[in-house]
Amino acid sequence: MCRKWSLMLLIVLLSGCAQEVVREVVKPVQPVVKLAETDKRAYNKALWAIKEKRFSKAEVILDKLIKKYPQAAGPLANKGVIYAKKNKLEKAAEYFQKALEKNDRLVQVRNHLAVAYRKQGKFSDARNMLDAAIVIDPYYANAYYNLGILYELYLQDAKKALENYQFYLDLKKGGDKQVARWVSLLQRQIKAASK
Repeated sequence: MCRKWSLMLLIVLLSGCAQEVVREVVKPVQPVVKLAETDKRAYNKALWAIKEKRFSKAEVILDKLIKKYPQAAGPLANKGVIYAKKNKLEKAAEYFQKALEKNDRLVQVRNHLAVAYRKQGKFSDARNMLDAAIVIDPYYANAYYNLGILYELYLQDAKKALENYQFYLDLKKGGDKQVARWVSLLQRQIKAASK
């Protein structure tokens, strides 16, 4: 009986373990294509407007830059960021995909797209996008973080969640106390399940 209550308490604790904390959907993407000096200033104004949640202003600037620099991935990706912040996930995914068509090595954009996929319930697509980001840059910590969330909350695979959270913590300079707590709880859950 005591073991049953202990297991129930552990389940309650773990249900609050990993929450929908998305660390990068809000972070603008820096340009890769060289911009003229005046356009760099305009791009920075757009990034600032995104940060300040002045999306209309940012979109006007980004649309001009998309027309002027059709090969640039950054303005497209940041339009995706705006749509993600507005919770228009299909539109966000569309712009992230367009950005990746311009430069498929942008791990940050892959991370954004994976989060959009996850929120749409496209878990396999999200996992594939994060796996591809790790192949491109095995030191990109946020891909491991989002894989951990995907495995823990959506795919119900505690061992793979734990593995990815641990990779994330290994790469995260300065640590992350919240994720360290999740790791501790998952370790206890896995140990309890193996008894």
